[in-house]
Amino acid sequence: MLQTSVSNHISHLYNQQVRKLGIGLLYNPSLDLYLEAHPDACDYIEIIPDMFWTDLGTGHPSRFREIPSWIKVLDQFAAQYPLTSHNISYSLGSAGIFDRVYLRQMQEWHQRYHFAWHSDHLSFVKVHDNQQHEHNAGLAVPVPYDYEVLDMIGGRINAIKRCIDVPFLVENNVYFIDLPDQELSEPDFLNELSNETSCGMLLDIHNVYTNAVNHGFSAKEFISQLELDKVIEIHIAGGNEMGGMYTDSHAGPCPPAVWELLGYTLPLVPNLCGITFEFHESYFHLLQFDGITKELEKARAAWNLYHT
Repeated sequence: MLQTSVSNHISHLYNQQVRKLGIGLLYNPSLDLYLEAHPDACDYIEIIPDMFWTDLGTGHPSRFREIPSWIKVLDQFAAQYPLTSHNISYSLGSAGIFDRVYLRQMQEWHQRYHFAWHSDHLSFVKVHDNQQHEHNAGLAVPVPYDYEVLDMIGGRINAIKRCIDVPFLVENNVYFIDLPDQELSEPDFLNELSNETSCGMLLDIHNVYTNAVNHGFSAKEFISQLELDKVIEIHIAGGNEMGGMYTDSHAGPCPPAVWELLGYTLPLVPNLCGITFEFHESYFHLLQFDGITKELEKARAAWNLYHT
């Protein structure tokens, strides 16, 4: 009980440190010309740091080789917008291995770019063979929701927060196979994790919608089970069907059900600091400049109702 009380107090302090940013875009290369033409369309830029370097692999003396042309673009954004970091390579759920070299890289980047917060997924992408050679799974693999995994991920988040003194957020994941006999539900797992580590939540509403469509549960009921005062950021996106499943492909505009879920959620998240629209550059043709502006304006109108 004391541990939970202390964790809740720490969480409150972290929430106090984060300023409300407003409406953001997850960066992809198709946005360069859009942001040049519409610099006021968003309030912040979220980046995936791994896009800006080449990772030469564990054991290499100069492992992270930055890509100069991409760094030039990033530096320009950093001079114009607040930045947040959305990581894909902490691989919080990888059994037995935690990439502390990657953590040091992110610590150096935070000192350079002063991210308002940073985040990663409740999943893993890195797997290792018997010789500890690293392989990439190619997608975010969901973790089993049990107490052993909870303790492992909690320890890793605490290690991250000791190195980088801004809020760290964990994003709810998409899954296509529902593992049987788990000790916790996903909402309970996220709630326990945030209480034990004082991490925040990145609530990806499109991920919730995707899982609800594929597994037949109520998206609103799922959201209502979360400790919503821990939600610092919301992601919205679009998707499409593939092989009989609905996917989180970031395919163009948000479907109407995602906007409905956003409207349901916004009055319930008192510490929300940003709504980020995501789309993959391969679907730019479905949006064009006008389509991106329309999504951002709809997000801003929703934000203004509750979080100005």
